[in-house]
Amino acid sequence: MKARQAPPRSGPAVLLRRHNLNLLPILRELLRTRSVGRTAEIVGLSQSAVSAALARLRETYHDDLLVMVGRRMELTEKGAQLIEQTERACLEVEALLRPPEFDPSEETRRFVVATADYVTFLLAPPLARLMAERAPHASVHFIDVPSDLQPQLVRGTVDLVVIPHDTAHPLEERTSSALLFDDDMVVIASKRHRGFSGRLTREVYDASRHARFVMSPKNTATHQDVSFRELGIRQHDQIRVQQFLSLPAVVEASDCLALVQRRLAARFVRSYEIEIFEPPFDMPPLAITAFWGRAVDRDPAHAWFRSLMIQAGHSLGP
Repeated sequence: MKARQAPPRSGPAVLLRRHNLNLLPILRELLRTRSVGRTAEIVGLSQSAVSAALARLRETYHDDLLVMVGRRMELTEKGAQLIEQTERACLEVEALLRPPEFDPSEETRRFVVATADYVTFLLAPPLARLMAERAPHASVHFIDVPSDLQPQLVRGTVDLVVIPHDTAHPLEERTSSALLFDDDMVVIASKRHRGFSGRLTREVYDASRHARFVMSPKNTATHQDVSFRELGIRQHDQIRVQQFLSLPAVVEASDCLALVQRRLAARFVRSYEIEIFEPPFDMPPLAITAFWGRAVDRDPAHAWFRSLMIQAGHSLGP
């Protein structure tokens, strides 16, 4: 009689049986939120259950994963290393279990887009129309670009960041991208208060006061920052704001000049007493581009949403 073979003691099948895969989505949210309480809300468990799951995960990885630093929980080095792998694994499992046909009309996901108010102002209206037609149960949350943008893209807490391509150098190695629309920069000045007559020269621009869009100090540089650094231009910023849409009101009421996107300036002149001038220096054009973490490249819902953003961008015209 042939002896029965002993079961293998190692290999992928044994490794999977040895671990509780129900811990995977809990790990994903712990790495995303760095909070036991928030993770409990998202996965629908009690805080004590999530704490117990974290204890088992610590045993599995022989690492604390999350530690208290002051009053906040922070990832250990091992925890940070697990972010991208965990996101990819969860997405692969979700793809395996998802129905073969993706139906946008049944999608209920909320997509998070990090960008400047200028992009929201232009893209949100056509995007709202497209989503109402094709995915009435899905939604979009536009937020400011966070200072920890790259980790949030990797974790999946931000689905897309939309910024000028020339400001995205730190992201390019770990993201995919798609062009949404092109634009260029123009100078706006008050009709009543501007301090020069005739055409705008470089000498006039350099001698003027300016209003300017800036991002938070920890964020990526703006298109104007990158361009001015290359051109060697300095200016006197009397007013700095974190919203492009504030600039026409500031300019209308003062002698400040401001650089804004042509698409916005064309709309601003309908509501404010301002004039548009071509910059007296060679400002490179804008390539407004969407970036996302490569872990979601094959996620059908994410791919569908990206295509919708591209359509919204194309709807703006040349």
